[in-house]
Amino acid sequence: MKKHATVAKIVSIFSTVMLILALLLAVAFGGCRLFGMKALVITSGSMIPKYPVGSIVYVRPVAPENLSVGDDITFRISGDSTGTHRIREIDAENRQVYTYGINNKDSEGNPINDANPVDFDYIVGRVEFSLPIAGYLFILFGETGGKLFILGLLLFSLLLDRVAGSKKKYNRTRRAQE
Repeated sequence: MKKHATVAKIVSIFSTVMLILALLLAVAFGGCRLFGMKALVITSGSMIPKYPVGSIVYVRPVAPENLSVGDDITFRISGDSTGTHRIREIDAENRQVYTYGINNKDSEGNPINDANPVDFDYIVGRVEFSLPIAGYLFILFGETGGKLFILGLLLFSLLLDRVAGSKKKYNRTRRAQE
């Protein structure tokens, strides 16, 4: 009897952990929109060590006049492609910022500036904070297969919890009849 109680407890803990994990992932990946931010994945090493490859950056839209030299911004490069770099200069008259990747350096260790300025209209927003490595999960669960995997895992854990609960109820009924 104790063996079944232990299994039921383990299954219950597992299903609870899976549910909490699913909720945390939902908040981390989509809930940021409730706070006016967008989650994006860093896919290049130009901002290492601040934003390692695979990090998620949370970007909040900001008016260009509220940007400062030294801010990390995300901007559209083309289509859905974006980049995240640091502002080195703001040209308000021409409505552009000049940026650089903090890891892009010449042979003497000096930062290499980006070749082209970023027009104000292409700025997605300022980086508010980041989660290292979480971007790999973001990419995985953003794909159909990843979503199906999470859904299957949740259904499996709920099924296990249900089976363990049914077994526990069956055992109580059996003991009451004896």
